[in-house]
Amino acid sequence: MTKTILPLLAICLLLLSGCATPSTAIKLDKNRDYYFGLMSLVLETNEDFKQLDSITYENHIRGKFNNLVSSTYRNEVEKALGNKFSFDNAQIRLVKSSEVFEINKDVSYSQFLQKMKDTGVDGILFVNKYNISQVQNYDTRHYQHSSSSSVVGTEEKARFNSYIIDVETLKPVWYTDTHVQSESAYIMNKQLAESVFKKLRKDKYILTRNY
Repeated sequence: MTKTILPLLAICLLLLSGCATPSTAIKLDKNRDYYFGLMSLVLETNEDFKQLDSITYENHIRGKFNNLVSSTYRNEVEKALGNKFSFDNAQIRLVKSSEVFEINKDVSYSQFLQKMKDTGVDGILFVNKYNISQVQNYDTRHYQHSSSSSVVGTEEKARFNSYIIDVETLKPVWYTDTHVQSESAYIMNKQLAESVFKKLRKDKYILTRNY
């Protein structure tokens, strides 16, 4: 009797029960480089974003980026981002939107822009959970004349669209699509933060002392 674990599951276990799928970042404005202050903005919506104009804000952001029902999720993602962006060599300041805007308080478009600009940031790190699904991992046992499979665990698989939105133009200058998978929301958020940080550094939107 032998026991076979799917290669993907084995790799996930080596990565502390979490997997991140590599993806390519897109630099939409090749003339813009380092940002020195970013405000994180975390949402859950299936929409794509071309600019942070008043219509986009009213239809997709107002009442959603600071609502009560998603506050725990947003705080966990912002905490993971804050931990990564506080890396000693990173020359950037990350402001959490949860520390700027009160929960469940209605914020008009003009108020949102003013509060954001009052923080002194020059960009918005917009992280949007675009899709989520459940993935089952199987344990397959082979016998002499047969085999059987059983579920050994269920993981959550999520897709995040992340943007850098320039404060002056209110248009995205950078975009990346990140897929993460794990049984732990903590690991998923940590891998998301690591992936976004690494790509921003590679594309020279984040300045570090060693890069």
